[in-house]
Amino acid sequence: MFKPVSAQTDTTKFAIDEVAKNYFYQALPYGSMSNFNPLTVVLNRGFEMMRITRSDLAYDAFHYNYRFHNIFENLGHPIKHVKQYGAKDFFLEQVIPFGNPQRPYWYPNYTLHLIGGGITYTGLKEWYIQHHMPLPGVWSATTVLTAALINEAIEERERSGGFILNVDAVADFWIFDVGGILLFQSERVNHFFSKTLNMRDWSRQPMLLFPGPYMGNCGQFFSFKPRISGTQNWHFFSLMGLGGLVGVSHTFKNQYAWSIGFGQGPRRKEKELFGLPIDISLVPMAGIYLDRNNSVLASLELSNSKNDLYHNYFAELNIYPGLIHIGKRFSPGIWSAVSKQNTVLFGVNCQYTFGIGLGRRP
Repeated sequence: MFKPVSAQTDTTKFAIDEVAKNYFYQALPYGSMSNFNPLTVVLNRGFEMMRITRSDLAYDAFHYNYRFHNIFENLGHPIKHVKQYGAKDFFLEQVIPFGNPQRPYWYPNYTLHLIGGGITYTGLKEWYIQHHMPLPGVWSATTVLTAALINEAIEERERSGGFILNVDAVADFWIFDVGGILLFQSERVNHFFSKTLNMRDWSRQPMLLFPGPYMGNCGQFFSFKPRISGTQNWHFFSLMGLGGLVGVSHTFKNQYAWSIGFGQGPRRKEKELFGLPIDISLVPMAGIYLDRNNSVLASLELSNSKNDLYHNYFAELNIYPGLIHIGKRFSPGIWSAVSKQNTVLFGVNCQYTFGIGLGRRP
């Protein structure tokens, strides 16, 4: 599919061959793809809601009050709790697109849980196959659902007291997380999202930050780059995650591409928006991205966030392994974020696990 340049190693040549072979995981030794593995998926997918949690709980991966017991109680008796909530309201709010435009819980259910979860499942399955793991589909499903449980538990920890009814978790897990795994068993579905929409995982580089310790830069994002009809090198560009951007992308003959997008990102607010369990509003956001063979190498995102939470950044820079080289063998990933309150965070990623960084807590 791609013609390797003269400087490429045998490993890179092999990795490029993998581009045509797999749907969502290519063993590229650079960019976001080099950092894709079960651990980073659990961190990015499981802990991404910490980006918009309360400041006293923000990014604390070791907080004890994850309320797994409440999640297991809701998930263990889904029919009972849906009836208690009201089956009609449940399906209008959680399942049927545009069923209740005032409470659009269904939107992230389809985008992040169904489509995003399905793509993650296939990508991880391909990763497990590449690493010669037995039962790769079972391992992949287990990893995706583990991350889903952590994600739901982190949302729960903002609540206190005894049992709290949470049908949002029921829909997320049983209908859309599990549904995404089942949907992406289809080769046609995988081909459509991988080849037609040109979709890839452009997730962040998770960082363990000190003093603390606490987690930073966790988030799962997906890029869409379908080709613009009548052109060879121009693509429509969209980034989907907590927030969304749309724009254009241009691919050059040397396998590199620049993408730019404008849209909205999340910001926590004091009052509810559409009654969402995690109360957010949307603020303007822009981003510019450099990728190689659809594996993002660098990104710079600007957001008009005005929260007093240190993890709502004015500017956020991610440089992935493969862009900067120190010596012949070491190529670190780098992350830096600056808030409007002049809080600066910085971390270095070691590519295969999570990175280590420094950042002052609020």
